[in-house]
Amino acid sequence: MKTNFKLLAVAAFLGLFLFSCSNDDDDLNADINPQRFENIEIGNLDFKVPQLNVDLHTVFDYTGNSKVKKIYYDIKPVNVSNPSSGEIRWQVLDHLVPEDYYEGQINPHVHYHIYFDPNNLLSPALRPAKGIYSLKITVIEEDNSESSITKEFEIVKNFSNVEVGHDNEVDAGSDDLHIEFDYDAGNNKVDEVKFELWFEEWRDGQNVPAGSWDNIVVTLPKNLYENQSKSHIHTHMAINPDFPVGDYWLNIYVKETGGGQPFKLSVPFSIH
Repeated sequence: MKTNFKLLAVAAFLGLFLFSCSNDDDDLNADINPQRFENIEIGNLDFKVPQLNVDLHTVFDYTGNSKVKKIYYDIKPVNVSNPSSGEIRWQVLDHLVPEDYYEGQINPHVHYHIYFDPNNLLSPALRPAKGIYSLKITVIEEDNSESSITKEFEIVKNFSNVEVGHDNEVDAGSDDLHIEFDYDAGNNKVDEVKFELWFEEWRDGQNVPAGSWDNIVVTLPKNLYENQSKSHIHTHMAINPDFPVGDYWLNIYVKETGGGQPFKLSVPFSIH
């Protein structure tokens, strides 16, 4: 009887210990002042990110009590498929967002891109495997108070065989930009395809501050993709032959039927 009582006492102690440790872990992972974070985007408002991006687009507004001193990102895999060649279970720990994105601001609007492959920014050798990941944003204010929020996002494989220019390069003086890609909408169908060409301000008469970015938006005719679940897009976008040598970005937006935010694929290219 005494032996059974001792065993029960040990089991109860271990159960209490494990429960206490579990609660401690929950406390460590709990959000702090999550109401201070608003208007969060990860990839898009639906928190979906095409694998063929070179980076992860993030946006949020923060409302605190004092000026922001530091912002950190932590990214961890949650439910991810086994990586294929060139893929990884993406993980980023204690990534410091550069201070010029928020320095001296009490309530900053932060728009930041974190690259998948820091050693090959615009042509990543490794991309995150398909699946669910978590992003934890931690904000430390000048009074050393801390706030954090954790959101899950999904890496999806909907774009493939993407070509912009020739190996992401265009000859100076060209008047069109070759764009070709395949898109798989799964159970949905493609509803709209739009291009957004971004370039640093350089022409006279542009209504943007010098050094800022300007853009050109083109929506493709619906006959190229309408009511298709799997679309092959091959087109040439007219560009100004006077575009100077330099670096550019092409955003490809695909909106599917059934609602939801458009998927945005950002492709860097250069004119040389």
